[in-house]
Amino acid sequence: MFIPPHCPNPECIHYFSPSENHWYRRISSYDTNTFGLVPRFLCKSCRKSFSTQTFSIDYYAKKKMNNLDIFNRINAGSGLRNIARNLGVSPRTITNRINRLARNALLLHQAILDDLPFVEHFAADGFESFCVSQYFPDNYNILVGDNSQFVYFWDYVSLRRKGRMTEKQKEKRKELEKIFRPSGKGIENSFRDLVEFLERRTHNRKDYLILSTDEKSDYERALYKSPKCEKRLFNGSWRHRKVNSKEPRTMMNPLFPVNYMDREFRKDMASHARETMQFGRNANEEMLRMSLYIFDHNFFKPYRVAHKEKRHLRHVEVAGLDREYLEQEVSGFFTQRYFWRKDHPMEKSAVKTLNREWVTPLKKKKEVVRKHLSA
Repeated sequence: MFIPPHCPNPECIHYFSPSENHWYRRISSYDTNTFGLVPRFLCKSCRKSFSTQTFSIDYYAKKKMNNLDIFNRINAGSGLRNIARNLGVSPRTITNRINRLARNALLLHQAILDDLPFVEHFAADGFESFCVSQYFPDNYNILVGDNSQFVYFWDYVSLRRKGRMTEKQKEKRKELEKIFRPSGKGIENSFRDLVEFLERRTHNRKDYLILSTDEKSDYERALYKSPKCEKRLFNGSWRHRKVNSKEPRTMMNPLFPVNYMDREFRKDMASHARETMQFGRNANEEMLRMSLYIFDHNFFKPYRVAHKEKRHLRHVEVAGLDREYLEQEVSGFFTQRYFWRKDHPMEKSAVKTLNREWVTPLKKKKEVVRKHLSA
């Protein structure tokens, strides 16, 4: 018999922590073609009704899908239309399932951050791709653990096209920028969010911290424009190690963690392969898929495939999470709907992704997000 774990209403006193055993009662059922008879319940406190489907990842779904299969396919480089064609459904159906999984991934990642010790050193850099058109490059600033290769933070920013262009290309860029022109300080502002995230998570750390980046001036400006980070640099608790980006990208390079992730993105994500025809067309969809891929890397992918001793480890385990706790947390990832606890802080980047607040170049209509899906 199904027992509701908590009231799904965030404003209710029984949300996440029911204070009594009989806080709900069963009221009725409704019949569906896909899931059969679905029981309904009523919270005695807030008087909101809900069903067993409320706690399932298939809430509001009209078709059953193999979420694990979709998860594996999208993170192995398959495109949306290819997956849809193979499974006999529409691309919109696949996008819907990917977004459900990505929301679960974001919420679980944010929750587990509270359980990580943040005792290693870190590397940070930007991964560049494009969205809508090559006239609108984008940049994902990522923060990666030096030893674990666990991705702690990622952000998104649209950039202005740079580099060599013909006169015709310059004219076209000028016309497009009348509709949408990215901020000139996008990378600096995004990197400032990254270092402030790191400062909040390591403010109780006893030993010094090394943050490795390349020599991009935006990074240094961001560090010194954040008062708390600037203080850390001056008192010696933080050390900023700048590495020439032309150095060999070997494991001895301090930027190996982010260089490694760059390679994985290019290799495994269809929309980021070099000269791809499957480029991203919506910034919010791209961030959701990036979140899903990073979740797969952090929580499921083996830490070292080539080493028998480390093959059973996951990146999040090397970052400091207990294996038993990890298995417990991810056990319902493909079947359950995850909820966010209001007493836990959520990073600004995650909130913007869940609320679809990233701006897609040239997109005229505002992104719509249902209330029950917002952060």
